[in-house]
Amino acid sequence: MVSGNRGGYRDARLRLPPLRTFIAAAFLPFGSCTYLQQRLEDLHDCVLYRWHQEAFGLAVEAKLGPLEAALGGWYADWGWGKDTWWQQPGYVLTNHGTGVPFTTLSPLLYDASWTRVFATYSSGNHPAAPDQFDDVRSWVGISDVFDLDDAMPFQLSTRQRIADAFGIEVGIVPVVVGLRVGFNAAEFADLILGLFGIDVLGDDGVPRPPSLPFVPAK
Repeated sequence: MVSGNRGGYRDARLRLPPLRTFIAAAFLPFGSCTYLQQRLEDLHDCVLYRWHQEAFGLAVEAKLGPLEAALGGWYADWGWGKDTWWQQPGYVLTNHGTGVPFTTLSPLLYDASWTRVFATYSSGNHPAAPDQFDDVRSWVGISDVFDLDDAMPFQLSTRQRIADAFGIEVGIVPVVVGLRVGFNAAEFADLILGLFGIDVLGDDGVPRPPSLPFVPAK
């Protein structure tokens, strides 16, 4: 009986090194600085935030997946945060937002294209500034994921454009300040799968561009 116990003990010792190797291999990514950096970037991609301390206007903005629209309008000299999910925070490009009825009146107010009568939300710089940009964010309540007016200042990949359709955002401007926050379900899924080394959005190791306070018109 003693020898039998010793045999079982030897068998356990033989199985132990492979078990240790498996555990070490499983936790190896967690010890990598690159791995941790990529997961933090994925986490940051999940959220959107923008703050305008010196805004002027009255507006409510909302996005639920592919549906997006705004009511009212506002303008600010500057803001801080992110314009898209895939950016480093900084001074932002978006310093105005106009919704119904101002977008539909922009052909009369700012000599914009008559296609704007179908726009339910636009953002960017002031629409009267000829050397800056004014991008339609939604047409008839549908988010302009593929930039039909060709005014988006950021070059986004097809995966990023599709992922944007899974974002939820809420913005409000009560007269003198502005706040916008959002959460992206597709980016959250990318974060969870990234824990296991699966990069569905193909953005691991891709530098996030900084927010820029100004982009000239094309």
